[in-house]
Amino acid sequence: MKPLLITIICLLMTLTAACYERRTEQVPMVTVGDELAAMGRLQAIGVAEQTYSVTGDGAYATMEQLLDKGLIVDPSQGKLSVYKFDVRVTEHGFQATAVPAKYGITGKRSFYLDESRIVRGADKGGAAAGSADPPLQ
Repeated sequence: MKPLLITIICLLMTLTAACYERRTEQVPMVTVGDELAAMGRLQAIGVAEQTYSVTGDGAYATMEQLLDKGLIVDPSQGKLSVYKFDVRVTEHGFQATAVPAKYGITGKRSFYLDESRIVRGADKGGAAAGSADPPLQ
C-alpha cells in the first residue's frame, strides 16, 4: 500500500510542476503589484537623474553612474519585481525603460520615462515602451 501511495504522490508532484512550468500568465494582482513597483523604480530613477543633472554640469547619467554616485541603489543588478531596467543618455536628456523579464508571466506593460519625468507605458508584447506611448497616471 505504501509504495502505491508514494507513487501517486510523486506523480501528482510531477504533474503540478509541469503545469506550473507551462503557465502563460501571472495572477492579476501579482502582475499589478509588479507593475506598480516598476513604475515606482522608474520614478526614483527620474529623481536621481534630476539630482545628477542639477548637481553636475547639466548632463544626465547612465545607470552605472547613478549607482556609483549613490543616487540609486540596485541590490538586484538591474532587476526589480521581475522587470529589467535600462537607462540611456541622449543628446539632450535620458531615456529609462522597464520591461517585464518574462512577458505575460512577470508583467504585461512596459514603461518609459525621460527628462520630462512623465511615465509612459503600454502592453508592448515584451518590447520596450517609448516616448510615443500614452502617459500613465
